[in-house]
Amino acid sequence: MALSLEKIGTEAPSLLSLAKTASTAVDLSGLNGQKAKVAVALDFSGSMSRAYKSGAMQRLVEKTLAMATQFDDDGAIDFFVFDSSAAYLGEISIADFPGSVDRLTRGRRMGSTNYADAFLYIRQHFGFAPPAMPKKGLFGLGKAKSSPTLPGTTAPADMPVYVLFLTDGAPDSKNAAVQALVEVSKAPIFWKFLSIGPKPIAFLEQLDTITQRFVDNANYEPIGDVDRINDALLFEKMLKEFPEWLSEVRNKGLIR
Repeated sequence: MALSLEKIGTEAPSLLSLAKTASTAVDLSGLNGQKAKVAVALDFSGSMSRAYKSGAMQRLVEKTLAMATQFDDDGAIDFFVFDSSAAYLGEISIADFPGSVDRLTRGRRMGSTNYADAFLYIRQHFGFAPPAMPKKGLFGLGKAKSSPTLPGTTAPADMPVYVLFLTDGAPDSKNAAVQALVEVSKAPIFWKFLSIGPKPIAFLEQLDTITQRFVDNANYEPIGDVDRINDALLFEKMLKEFPEWLSEVRNKGLIR
């Protein structure tokens, strides 16, 4: 259920215009009434420093939050970063979004670019990692220790997860990234890859077409400059292939 524009206008008036644009984009995509949890995962490698200092990542987060209000009435998104490893830095809501990116990343050192850790970490954060393999006794004998089943591994999820994943370059290990994206394709998580910079990223185009996945769980859209792309067009790109993915995961029993 979407958060009402009236409530956004009252509690976060500076977000209202973006929310209206996002609402129109959601309607045009045929997703009006769809519920989803929305998250953002931002590249925090050294090459991204200018994008953070300019405020471009803050503005992108605000646009993602505006879109999230159309899918979930909690008025919040989960905020992740990935560099040499991935981390969950907290929730960003309509009550505290101004300056949130600087506030939540303060003190974290920029590193390299680890896609694989981000995929696996985010899957685990939302409770969709498979249960650990039981441990065997000495020489493979004895009783195995039971492992609790994690949410979402045996029954359809109540709500899918949409992750906006933005980067400016290929990862440290391409093989690990491919393997991880295939591994998380059985989780009800849709990965929207966006890239900034003058040229599309060939590796993200490759990830968008991997055939070994349980479902096609990703779509890639190069956007160039976050601040130069029209908001309506950005929302259109953010939603591309999301409706088709929802139909596929529902048919395969990953979501209700």
